[in-house]
Amino acid sequence: MNSATAPDSAQMPDVVELTSGPQPDPFVDALSLLASELSGIAARIQELERAHLERMETAAAKLREQIAVDLKNQHRVELQSGIQVIREEYEQQLRLATAQWEAERQSLSQNLARHRNSSKLSQEVEQTEATLETLQETIQTMLDNPTVDLSRVMQEKARQQQLQAYLKGLKFDV
Repeated sequence: MNSATAPDSAQMPDVVELTSGPQPDPFVDALSLLASELSGIAARIQELERAHLERMETAAAKLREQIAVDLKNQHRVELQSGIQVIREEYEQQLRLATAQWEAERQSLSQNLARHRNSSKLSQEVEQTEATLETLQETIQTMLDNPTVDLSRVMQEKARQQQLQAYLKGLKFDV
């Protein structure tokens, strides 16, 4: 009977199988749980990437601002330094020009004073020469006239010598 029942039992379904109905696949629940976990992990990764990107953008913006401030400060310092160098050069050139102008002014003042003196001296020389000529003519007239006292001629001759010495002094100064 055993041999007869063996083929029949292969054809007959188990009682457990018939009473419980179709059994769910144990891998489907695990697969759906895994898919759900992977979706959650992917969402967290995207959130972390977004947060990281925002922090990087914020840090980059702060860094750009800091670099801009540093560059402005550096340029300001360089500009002030350049202005100071130019100011010092300008002041040095101004001092040199002022000294040169002062020397030129003094030279011109001296020339003007000499010219004024020269003009006055020239007039004095001309007047003295005219006086000497007149005095020479007077002396000559006195010598030609026998009635004139010799002492008077000698006084005029002494005056002529004084005027000639005075004229030499004037001409030396000119």
